Order: sequence, then C-alpha cells, then structure tokens
Amino acid sequence: MKGMHLKGGLVVCICLVVVSATLRAQAPVVYFGDSTRYDAGRRYIVTGTVIQSEDKVPLAGVALYVDGLKFGKNSDQYGRYFIELPPGNYRFVVRYLGKAHIVRQLYIFANGVLNFEMTEKPEALEELVISARRVDENINEVVTGIAKLNITEIRRMPAFLGEVDVLKSLQTLPGVANVGEGSSGFNVRGGRVDQNLVLMDEGQIFNSSHALGLLSNFNPDVVEDFTLYKGNMPAQYGGRSSSVLTVRTRSGDMSKEKVKGGIGLMSSRLAIEGPLIKDKLSYLVGTRFSYSDWLLKTVANTDIRNSRASFYDVNLNVEYRPNTTHTLTGTFYNGYDRFRYSKDFGYRYSTMLGTLKWKVILGEQWSASTSLVVGDYASTLYDLDPSNARALNNGIQYHQFKQNFLFAKGEKHAVNLGGEAVLYRGKPETSRPYGDNSTTVPVTVQKDKGREFAIYANEEWAISSRFSVAAGLRYSLFQYVGPDTVHTYQTGVPKSERTITGSEFHSGSGAIATHHGPEPRLSFRLGLNPNQSLKASYNRLRQYIHLISNGTAPTPVDIWQVSNTFLMPQVADNYSLGYFRNANSNMYETSIEAFYKLTRNVIDYKDFAQLLLNRHIETELLQGNGKSYGIELYAKKNTGTWTGWVSYTWSRAFVQMNGAAVEERINNGDWYAASYDKPHNLSFTTNRKIGKNIRFGLNYTYSTGRPISASIASYQSGSVSVPIYSDRNVYRIPAYTRFDVSLTFNEVFKKIDDSLTISLYNVLGRKNAYSIFYQRTDTGTIPVAYKLSVLGSILPSVTYNFNF
Repeated sequence: MKGMHLKGGLVVCICLVVVSATLRAQAPVVYFGDSTRYDAGRRYIVTGTVIQSEDKVPLAGVALYVDGLKFGKNSDQYGRYFIELPPGNYRFVVRYLGKAHIVRQLYIFANGVLNFEMTEKPEALEELVISARRVDENINEVVTGIAKLNITEIRRMPAFLGEVDVLKSLQTLPGVANVGEGSSGFNVRGGRVDQNLVLMDEGQIFNSSHALGLLSNFNPDVVEDFTLYKGNMPAQYGGRSSSVLTVRTRSGDMSKEKVKGGIGLMSSRLAIEGPLIKDKLSYLVGTRFSYSDWLLKTVANTDIRNSRASFYDVNLNVEYRPNTTHTLTGTFYNGYDRFRYSKDFGYRYSTMLGTLKWKVILGEQWSASTSLVVGDYASTLYDLDPSNARALNNGIQYHQFKQNFLFAKGEKHAVNLGGEAVLYRGKPETSRPYGDNSTTVPVTVQKDKGREFAIYANEEWAISSRFSVAAGLRYSLFQYVGPDTVHTYQTGVPKSERTITGSEFHSGSGAIATHHGPEPRLSFRLGLNPNQSLKASYNRLRQYIHLISNGTAPTPVDIWQVSNTFLMPQVADNYSLGYFRNANSNMYETSIEAFYKLTRNVIDYKDFAQLLLNRHIETELLQGNGKSYGIELYAKKNTGTWTGWVSYTWSRAFVQMNGAAVEERINNGDWYAASYDKPHNLSFTTNRKIGKNIRFGLNYTYSTGRPISASIASYQSGSVSVPIYSDRNVYRIPAYTRFDVSLTFNEVFKKIDDSLTISLYNVLGRKNAYSIFYQRTDTGTIPVAYKLSVLGSILPSVTYNFNF
C-alpha cells in the first residue's frame, strides 16, 4: 500500500508539472533583446499602457504580477506601468476587477514596451459594478469626506427627464443638499453654493445647472466619473472654502466608431466617437437639447402656459497619443439656457469652456501634466414690463494655467507638487432697452479684475498596512488689479454713497490690493482591522472670488465678485472625524462622520440691498463669521438582488454679522440660521434587477425646509402700506419630501444594445414649497402667506436609449 501511495504521488506530481508546462506553453511569448547578447549584471525596464479593449480608455489600478517572484506593480492614473527586472524568463499575469486576466511569457534581455488591452469577463457577474476603485477603498482611502460615483452606478438611479444626472445623484449622499427645486448649484456641509469648486476636465464651472437647477451641465454619455471632496481637500485644489467636485469626461474610442444617445419626451441626447487615426487620434462629440415648451402649453395655469424653457449643450473631446509616454487632450464645452416666465421676466445664460492638457511620463515613478484653460460665463435678465423693459447683462471670464508633477512609488507613496495661476475678468454689467417701447436709459458698470497664484505640495504615504497619512501645504496669493477707481470712505461710520470722501484712479494692470496666506492640509487613517478604520482631517482654505446674491436661492444673473480693497477673502478651517466599517466581504459599506467648520469673512447683505448695477457694491455688503457642524450616516449595499444606499445628515449652519454700527449688524449681532441651513436630510436610493432585462429603481428624499424672513405685520403711511418683517431667517418653509420611481427594460430590440426607461418624478404629486410670498387682504393689516411650488405635480418621462 505504501508503494502504491508513492506511485500515486509521483503520478500527481508529473501531471502537475505537465499541466504547468502546458499553461506556460499556451501563454503568448514576448522577446525583448537577444539571449546571447546581454549584460547579466544589469536590470532591464518593461513599460507600457493598460487600456480597455472596448473604448481604449486607460485603466488605473491594474495589478501586474510577476509569477514566482512575489513581486508586482499597479498601473497609475494614466494606465502606465514600469517594472524593473534582471534578465531572464518571466511569466506576467495582468488582473483587474471585471476583466479577463492576461498572461504573457516574457524573455527579457533588453528594455521593452508591452501594452495590454483588457476585455470584459466572458461570464456574466450578477450585480457587479465595474469601477476603477477597490471595493474596500472607503476603508483604505486616507482622505476623509470623499464621495466617488461612476456612470454605471448612477444609471441605476431613477432618472429625471429621462436621464441620470451627476448633481441629482450627489444630493443623495450625506452632507450634500440643495436649497430647493428650481435653484442652481448645491450646498456641502453647511456651505454656500459659491464655496464649491466645480471642475470639468480641470476647467472651472460657475453655473453647474441647466433649467434653473433641474439638470446639471454634465452629459451622462460623455462623463467618465466624478469625485467630490467634502472633508479633506488635497493641496492641488484650492480657491473655494467648502468642497471640490471634479468631473472627468472620457476620450473617444481609438479603434472603432460608436454612437450612443437617447430620445425622450422633453429632451434628447447624442454622442458619436471614433478614431481619426487608429490607436493615435480619437474624437468624441456629444450634445443634448430640450424641447419642453409643448409640455408647458398643456398646463391649465395661464402664466405657465405662456412660459418657455429650453437648453442645449455640446461637448467635443480630441485625444492624441503619439507614443506610450505622451498624451495630448483637448476639450470644448458650450452650454446655453433660455427661460421666460409668462410676460413678466426671463433668463438667458451660457457657459463656454476650452481646455488643453498634455500628460507625459518622465520615468518609472515620475509623470507630469500641463493644462491651459479658457472659460466664459455670461447671463442676461430680461425685465418684460412694456414701458421699462430692459436686458441686464453680466458675467465673468478667466484664463488658467496649471503645472503638476506626480511622483508615485507603487500604491504606498504619492506626491503631487506644482503651481497654478488664474486671471479673472468680470464682464461689465450693462442695462439696455428691450423692445421699441422701452424708456430704459442704458447703463454700464465696470467690474473688477484679479489674479490668483498658488504653489502646492501634497503627499499621501501608507506608512504601514494600518496607518496612512496625507499632508499638504498650499500657499495662495491674490491681487486685485487695475485699471480701476477705488473710493475712500469716512472712518467710523457705515459705508454709503453719502460717506464717500474721495476716490483714486489706478492706471495700468498693477496690484491695487493683495491678499495671501498658507493653506495647510492634513488627514490620517488608522486601520483597526481589514474591515474597519478611523479617519480624521484638518484643512485651511482661502476663497478669493464670491457670488453676490441677495436671494435665498442663487439665480443665473447673480454677480461673481473678486476680493478687493474692501471685500476680504473667506478663510475656512474644516475639521472632520469618521469611522468606516465594511461587512460580508465588502458587500456592505457603512460610515459615520462628524464635521465642524469655522469661516471668517462670510458675506451677507444689508436689508433691501441693491446689488445690480451698483458702482459702490461694497456699501451693500456685510462680512462676518460663519460656523457649521453636523453628523453624517451612510450605509450602502454593493451586491445582491437589491443594491443601493441610505444616507442621513444632521447639520446646522449659522452666520453672525456684528459690525461696529447698528446698520452693520443683523439680528442685533446674534448668530442666526444661514439661508441654506437644513438640519435634517434623509435620502434612500435602491434598485432591483427583475429577471434578465428589467431593472426597478426607487428614490426617496426628505429635508427640513430652509429658513426665511417673514412679513409679520404692516402699517399705513398715508396711502402706502409698509410691511414689518421678522428678524433674519427665524421662520422656515414647509419640509421637502419626494418619491421617484423608474423601470428600465434592456434589449428592447434584438441585436441592439438599447433600453427603454419609464420614470415618474414626484410620484406623490407633492407641492413642495420653493418660496413663500405675501399678499395683503382687504380685511386686515397682516399679509397672508402663499406657497410657491416649482414642480407641484407628477412628472412622467419616457426615454429610449441606444448604443451601437
């Protein structure tokens, strides 16, 4: 029996050797150099790029493993890798989540270039979300308060107007809110809308919304992924005091033509891409356009029936890869909106953005990127009163240059360092007659210009498997520049036109006022075990450009104003602490985060401030202190029949204006609720796959109503009724709540990659309040409150999506 066991073991060993040899023989063989002529004491470099076979998009985080040596590398953010090995025979294994692995047999006797194209796994993986990030990244990521989603994930959410949306999806995450339907932008951790830096391919977006906030500027067929930094902001980003949203658009397919899009009841979209020179030069053109006027005409309300609303946007991306170490990318974006409310007023606003980016691999661990950006935002408000009809125009332009160097040593050490410069030019505010019968007198008010400079260094270092740290320092400097006229005011009294004592004209483009200071950034992670971690961070942020608006919700015609002699930069200190835990092999993600923020030089406005066409706008502005704090809860299910997430945020945001004079105080100098203070925010998003080709999605949102100042009484002054208002923001509008559902049918037609999405927005038909306004009655002196709703009914949509 013992002999039989020995023979059996020998047979098994022989079989294993044969199988191993067979597998090695089947792997494609690659030779670099000549095995008879090489330097035995030298190490040779193998480098290349890993891309997706389907669209030639570089893959970051791909594992390249040298079998038998217990050694490997990961591809960087550009899909590049470098491996240094002594001469010899090696077996390369390339692996990536959701992709079929690649095996190559390498004979290395010289430096060489080896590129890989990875394809989808042939077997179907139920409920797998293919993502460039690790499934346990929320545990191991050193940065706090970071939110990442890709288009695959948000496509499973209920669609509004037939398409998924970047900003709508962000507002389902903890710490992110919105003033209400019909308002543009978003609020992060008790911050103002203008405190968010929104970047699309590194270009600043000043108004991120279409249709007065109902949709974002970002075409889902063009967006690759997006990341929101709401806790720790890496030092390579700056200029805002609350958060950074980076949106990355994708490049066109390098190998074949593709067309995708959607046709809906109120809007449609189309994207075309392909190679101009195969594997070298590609293009991508995407557009969206709406035609919703017909829907407005079906509404019973006469004012709504006489209203008009439409938008369009265009993306153009061109990428050139002359070799494996250089990539040149050019992008262009143009968005346009038009809105008219009956015969009362209207808006028109547009965004143009052009970027040029050059990425180069400098060595095994060094890479660099250089970007040039040109941006333009323009808006017009139409006052349609026949006798005083006018068009008020304003906007802002900027030119930006940024140079970044990246040092990456595996996954454990990464350093970003560089600098950037931005030139801001406020467009003149103008008022022009609108129509032949208008008696409006033309007016022009020049706006300020400024230059912002910054240098930075940021390091992320995994000191051990349990402890990681991210530390950075940014030093920023801002110059308010001429030519311009600067007024001087009487000291010891509030600024007004009556207290102007003189003025000085500064010719040329020299600096009139300068603001500067350091911005330290620090974040660390302590791993408790492979499934749990603690994180904490501190950030100081400086903001030199501000959105001037005396409305509760931002509007397209609000003014972007640079810091100057009188308007100081906002300076924020952000603190964050979080506990993160995953369970069941990362099927479930959970977290709890607390934050606290103190801000100096927060802007608010005097009562009844006149902000448009004001040559002395500093006389209407107040600056004081702000504070916000809160707790965020988050739970997400990544895989299974049901997937989705639930988030809850409890937070408060307060402002204090306590100037030396009574006129420079609000609410007697006490702390009061900010206009965007919404203590409770709850969001629940889930989806379920039904059978092979049907997916059901549901979304629920609840939030506390925002603060308002109410008219509480009135008195008669002759024939004029004068309202008496409460203190600033002591009342609230009703709470906001909404249900959305969607049903998506895949493979509507055979042999076509298509789908049909049917969605219902605001299923309960709730008339959520956007604002409260007051009207007098014939029987009393106290005005009666009325509620204004933007979308007060169910909004259905049907969209056919295609991809071929």
